[in-house]
This record gives sequence, structure tokens and C-alpha cells, in this order.
Amino acid sequence: MSLNKRGAALFQVLIITALLAGMSAMILRLSLSRTIASRKARHVIAAQSVIESCMAQVNAVWAAKTPEAYARDLAACQMCDPIKDGSANCSAENQANKKYTCTEIQAVDDDDVTYTVTAEMDESEQGAGKPPCKITYYVTADDNKDARQTL
Repeated sequence: MSLNKRGAALFQVLIITALLAGMSAMILRLSLSRTIASRKARHVIAAQSVIESCMAQVNAVWAAKTPEAYARDLAACQMCDPIKDGSANCSAENQANKKYTCTEIQAVDDDDVTYTVTAEMDESEQGAGKPPCKITYYVTADDNKDARQTL
């Protein structure tokens, strides 16, 4: 009779252990999925903040242009900086005029790494109601790491 009581007690301990292990696994899975979701959200917010900082710099460059330079650059889909380049260096043949590099941009919650955001202007697909040019932003980390990993 005592052997059966020991077996029953051992069986109860095993059942309780299995239930606790299952609950622990479910809690761990829930906390991991929340951590991954928060990291993705933080990455999206940080990337958007550095791109918006660069957009502000690009807007300042476009605002500093004379109406003639504005029309010339928009017709050629280029971004000549009137302060750095002047009008002498600004020709449609120079491919460097299609890029503008924004530097020294800090992410929202990142104090260690600065980012370089490059704005590239290209011709868009012409169509009814579509703009003639488009600007694409590329983010790179200044410490030679992939920006996706550091943001």
C-alpha cells in the first residue's frame, strides 16, 4: 500500500511540474514577442526621426535657392546646394548633384552613434498627376555598422 501512495505522490508532483513548465513557456513566449515588437517599433521611430532630420536639411537647401535655380534643379532632378556649390558647379551632367548628404544626425534614443542620411533625387515615372522627380533617403551609421542593426 505504501508503494502506491509514493507512486501517486510522484505522479502528482510530475503533473504539477508539467503544468508549471507549460505556464513558464507561455509567459516566456509572450514576453519575447512583446520585446521583439517593441524593438521593431523603436527601429521604425528612430529611422523616421533621422530621415525627418535630413528632410529638414533638404528643405532648407531648396528654400535657399533663387527661383531660377529652383526651376533649373527641378527640371534636371538635381539638388545643388547654393551655399556649397554655387551656380558654377551645378550642371545636369554632374551626377554628384543628384545626391545631398545630411550628416551628424542623432537618433531619438541613441547617444553613441551618429548617422549619415543621403538623399538621392531621381526622375519618377511620368504619368498623369505624378511629380517629375522623387527623393529617396538612405541611412548609414557613421561607425561603419549596418544602420538596421544600430537603429
